[in-house]
Amino acid sequence: MNAGVFVVESLSQTREPLFKPLRLPCGLTLNNRIAKSAMSDSLGDGTGHPTAAQIRLYQRWAEGGLAVSIIGEVQLTSGYAENPGNLVLNEASDLERFRKLAQHGSENGTGLWLQLGHAGALAYAPTSNPKGPTAFNLQGLRCAEITSEEIRQLPSQFATTARLAQKAGFGGVQIHAAHGFLLSQFLSPLFNKRTDGYGGAIANRMRLLLEAIGSKVRLRQVWTRTLLPRTRKASPCCDDQASYADRRLQDACTGRRRGGKRCS
Repeated sequence: MNAGVFVVESLSQTREPLFKPLRLPCGLTLNNRIAKSAMSDSLGDGTGHPTAAQIRLYQRWAEGGLAVSIIGEVQLTSGYAENPGNLVLNEASDLERFRKLAQHGSENGTGLWLQLGHAGALAYAPTSNPKGPTAFNLQGLRCAEITSEEIRQLPSQFATTARLAQKAGFGGVQIHAAHGFLLSQFLSPLFNKRTDGYGGAIANRMRLLLEAIGSKVRLRQVWTRTLLPRTRKASPCCDDQASYADRRLQDACTGRRRGGKRCS
């Protein structure tokens, strides 16, 4: 065996697990171990629907042999979008346009999944209505406090969007509970200053996330291909599940202090 053949065979052996099928705990088997993680591509048409450019993008990723491709920041409602180009999937959506995206993005055996998001306090203010666990009025961070009734509605909204994703032909969904958006804000002890059952101890701060997961788990009898969320590890300077949301809030507070006013 010459050196060139040896190198090729060694690379093949090293890479082999990457191309083996992977069975997930929910029962779904992926074709290989390659996934395109969720990104906010902002290619929606401004009404919450897919565009031809977005459909072609996910079709090309599918042609490349991915096992899973995840569309980032698919919103439950238009009122809390991370940006105007986010997709919005709910009962008011034109499901046929989503079916076309699911069809082409699922070619070549690729699983096309939706990341279900709610930007909360970081919603794009010009076109959205920023609301977080607690109201803030800081430079670069202004939001109202989400009401108890709105919180109670959120789990069913997650479930509705997941059900419509299944109906449109998508392969699964992912709950977005990181990067400083609503569910991450509830987890953060700096962002979440509530005094009701959704604030205070970590068991309360994680309640909304668990309720959102539970609403989807109840759909498992009819749709088992569900990816449960990942959350970030605790920030070194903050307890429990404090994350990027904490740093955003800390930056805003620092700016307020530099301006001569105290942030409580």
